Amino acid sequence: MLCFIIEHVCWLNTLTYIVNTRQVEQMRRETDAMLMSNSTLMVQAFFLMSAFLLANKLLQQRRRQQRIAFFSTFAETMVNRVVRMSPTYFFVVWFAASWWPRGGSGPLWAPLVAGESAVCQRKWWTHLLYLNNLLYADDKCLIQTWYLAADMQLYATALLLTLAMWKLRRAAVYVLTSLLAVSVVTVFGLAYAWHLVPTYVLHRPEAVRALYNGDLSFNLLYQSPVGNAPGTLVGLLLAHLHHTLLDSNIRLSEYRWFRWAAWWSPWLALWWVASSPRLVGAGPPAPAAAAALAATERAVFALLVATALLGAMHGVNSPVRSVLSWRGWAVLARLSFGALLLHMLINKSLLASQLAATHLGRTTVILEWFGVAVASYMAAMPLALLVEIPVQRLYRALRTPRAAPAPAPAGAAQEKADVAS
Repeated sequence: MLCFIIEHVCWLNTLTYIVNTRQVEQMRRETDAMLMSNSTLMVQAFFLMSAFLLANKLLQQRRRQQRIAFFSTFAETMVNRVVRMSPTYFFVVWFAASWWPRGGSGPLWAPLVAGESAVCQRKWWTHLLYLNNLLYADDKCLIQTWYLAADMQLYATALLLTLAMWKLRRAAVYVLTSLLAVSVVTVFGLAYAWHLVPTYVLHRPEAVRALYNGDLSFNLLYQSPVGNAPGTLVGLLLAHLHHTLLDSNIRLSEYRWFRWAAWWSPWLALWWVASSPRLVGAGPPAPAAAAALAATERAVFALLVATALLGAMHGVNSPVRSVLSWRGWAVLARLSFGALLLHMLINKSLLASQLAATHLGRTTVILEWFGVAVASYMAAMPLALLVEIPVQRLYRALRTPRAAPAPAPAGAAQEKADVAS
């Protein structure tokens, strides 16, 4: 989540008046700036984990030889998902469409805040249907919520695939591998035919200032379920491979080559995010090179993350595993959904109300990143306590069947009758 916040800090500053535009343009080719600009690839880890946790839960039921009904399981799982995400999500959309523009003023308040609020007033219903990434895609209301729509669509697809492959075991691994290859080839074909570009090229300043209006690369690849299918398919593949290894009593930590692969994979994933844009060179990329990177960048990153996760599940020790296993992350993880929804509103409000032009540099980015992150997580706390958690508790209470009172023993009933008389 923190990676997305720092990327959006730089992204939103591009929409303001910048005094050092030449320096910003030149800085984009430096490694740390490329890592930041391309860090939105890390959203594939969210798609991966969403699909993995879903499939892993169902496959655990299969290992316990529990029988499930296809349609009822699909309906119940999707209802649980909608109830989990919708109350907080819809509340923030309502706030953005109504009270947000009344919360301040400034030189850029009208274009940055009031303009986006007007879009939310027009297309709020697409958010309720989780179709805001497909319907009126050029109109941006809470632009970061494309992920929630794409995740809901891919979650339903992953659930259907898992239920359809219920009786398959090892064969499911081959089916999912084939589907992953098909998705990569499909994206390559779309990217080559429509001249679509990879993530780093997509986030060029002129496209950001136009809010990707009319940009097919954003609409067909970046925010569509087709472009993000590799992350979901890799998550399903990871779950099925993990259970196949459990069924075969194979312990991957016993193999030295896998221990090395699992140890290095998170660092290779970080290197891929920072260095993959260099594969297409500087300037406008060649169509074939751009299509190849657009088709493979998400799949490669997801596979590297999956390798690290598989190693962690099989007991491979690494510094990354030790850091991420710290229990303190649980609090931030619990608030990350609210921070995802709120950080853009907070950041835009700060930028729209400032009275001076921005000098965009590393120091500015780090300070704004820290401030926006702290404010977002602090605002996410009352949102979770007042909206998210109460609705979930209410839904759980309504679904839990009330146990019938146990019949009183005959002796106790006679004793009560004697006392009453």
